Amino acid sequence: MPGMLTYAVGDIHGSFTKLTNLHRQCLDHSAGKPHRFVFLGDYVDRGKRSQDVVNFLMKARSRAPEQFICLKGNHEDMLVHASQHDNVAMWLDNGGDMTLRSYGVSTAADIPADHLEWLAALPLTINDEKRFYVHAGIMPGVPLQKQSKDVMLWIREPFLSDRSEHGLFIVHGHTPTATRAPDFLPNRLNLDTLAWLDGRLTAAVFDEKTTGPLAFITDDGKFVKAPMITELEQA
Repeated sequence: MPGMLTYAVGDIHGSFTKLTNLHRQCLDHSAGKPHRFVFLGDYVDRGKRSQDVVNFLMKARSRAPEQFICLKGNHEDMLVHASQHDNVAMWLDNGGDMTLRSYGVSTAADIPADHLEWLAALPLTINDEKRFYVHAGIMPGVPLQKQSKDVMLWIREPFLSDRSEHGLFIVHGHTPTATRAPDFLPNRLNLDTLAWLDGRLTAAVFDEKTTGPLAFITDDGKFVKAPMITELEQA
């Protein structure tokens, strides 16, 4: 759709209030223009309100599936496996206990079936003519269409250190940024600004003309224009 704005949102991890605040900030910014949201995964675990986050996203996507795109993160994948009694200890060690507390249940298998089915069916990635949206990243040197599930859900290195072109600009989360601000490089953008702990929840604003983000919006209403990729290359 001409003039479409895309709001890509980083890792939420049960931060329900920050999610609703950021959603409202983005709606205000769109000012009625055509827009969509791309959520980069990790909706559950660590934070206190995973159930509320999943409820919000499920209802929003049900009302407007083309406007709310929810990708799968490694924490959704761990939760689904834990509900099938697979690698339960690993999930609990990575914040799954907070998800159980949020749902008021004792095991992942007790989480409502519709929530588990929704989480299991989430796609791993989407892309447009300029950008490839994915939870963790990609394996450098491998064509985007041949990336493996484990890589897209879990990779850190060598992806984070790689400065080569990947065919499309990569928009991801998964690895908390040291500065609690987006990590914007010429070939990728990391939006995991540690919302569940002490960081803001961050959205990057994209349009159809420019590859990189136009600006960043946070749950507390902070708005920052993004530098151009050419400026980064000269830095």
